[in-house]
Amino acid sequence: MKALILLFFGLFHSLFALASNHLANQGITQATLDNGLKIVVKVDQRAPVFISQLWYKVGASDESRPTTGVSHMLEHMMFKGTRTYKSGEFSQIIARNGGDENAFTSKDFTAYYQKMHKSKLELAIKMEADRMRNLTFSNRELTKERQVVIEERRMRVEDKPNSKVYENLRLISFDKKGAYHSPVIGFQQDIETYSLNDLRVWYEKYYAPNNATLVVVGDVNPVEVVALAKQYFGDYAFNPNIKPSDRTATTLKGNSKVLKLKAELPFYVLSFPAPSLKTAKDKSTPYKLEMLAYVLDNGLSKSLIRNQQIASSIGVGYRLYDKYDTLFTLSFIPANGVSNDTVLKAIKTQVDELINNPDFIQGELSRTKAQLEADFIFEQDQISTQSYYLGMLSTVGLGIDKMFTYVDNMNSISATEVSAIAKHYLNFDDANSVELIPQGVK
Repeated sequence: MKALILLFFGLFHSLFALASNHLANQGITQATLDNGLKIVVKVDQRAPVFISQLWYKVGASDESRPTTGVSHMLEHMMFKGTRTYKSGEFSQIIARNGGDENAFTSKDFTAYYQKMHKSKLELAIKMEADRMRNLTFSNRELTKERQVVIEERRMRVEDKPNSKVYENLRLISFDKKGAYHSPVIGFQQDIETYSLNDLRVWYEKYYAPNNATLVVVGDVNPVEVVALAKQYFGDYAFNPNIKPSDRTATTLKGNSKVLKLKAELPFYVLSFPAPSLKTAKDKSTPYKLEMLAYVLDNGLSKSLIRNQQIASSIGVGYRLYDKYDTLFTLSFIPANGVSNDTVLKAIKTQVDELINNPDFIQGELSRTKAQLEADFIFEQDQISTQSYYLGMLSTVGLGIDKMFTYVDNMNSISATEVSAIAKHYLNFDDANSVELIPQGVK
């Protein structure tokens, strides 16, 4: 291994030097192999462990009918055997070596990870590289995993009324021909019908080195990580058919839907079209929307739940790092005996107060900034959190420096700016809404 490290040190030394001083000061090294595989390494020697993640630039936002959920299904199949390892053997080997492994699929990416003792670095990279190109496809395994995913959808969506509400909110908030319309897990009909060939085509199209980023965080040597990546991924060919996506997420306005489902409690959700950090022309706008979400969530909870006692739950959400245009959401569960209209009117009153009187939120703004800074410091103690943000930011094309400028960007926001952004984006006449009306649960 020492000879291997020395062999590649000179080759990648210049790439290491390209990392900005700011990132280098954070213990971060970046490199790119000739076949396009990106590599991000962050040294953290507080424990003799590492986490290795391989991120692919493909997710539900790349899908359309009749193969929604294919990215998630392929994630399942990635554990079902390669030309080197039998079905289930990948997980068994990692566990036998004291490691933890899993995977996750989102709207904009699919990622696989192993967390192990630092002495097992080569094993993790070797095995992950193997399934990038050597996956075997079995109808027998697909039949089994199809039932697993159908059951997963039943538990996560069909049997959870609030999840059905959010799924329907996407359907009325995004155009069906664009990104973000379909759920990550897929529509039931598509899960039941897509073929083994659909999975194979998806795998061949997107699972290539120039569509992936290897992220390693922990007690590792960056030179060794790059050398191992070169050894095990380096012979894989660049896929010239992978092109930047020309999809968009077309947000819609003013749509509403009422769901009558078996549920114990009513639920109401609104969405407002908004840009993400990736799509915004003014890059300060998304941070202001993020701050608005925090301030409103805390303020509405205090006012409507604790003070007025007209709501039992309040939620405010915004997805800063989405690849395409996104949504700002408001949700609530009314208190027992309180109507949705009463809560909605109170929310509008609070938003109007925020818009017309910036001083109204000054205290909440200061508390939020202090909490965000504390949260960031805490998150740096977790190699899993560090690797997630490095991989996600790299994969959606924002750049990993955003991980370290977040707090400064949030701290620079004034109460007046939060009020202005609320006035611009929280137009209730344009909002989409889904209302859940409970039906007969005993």
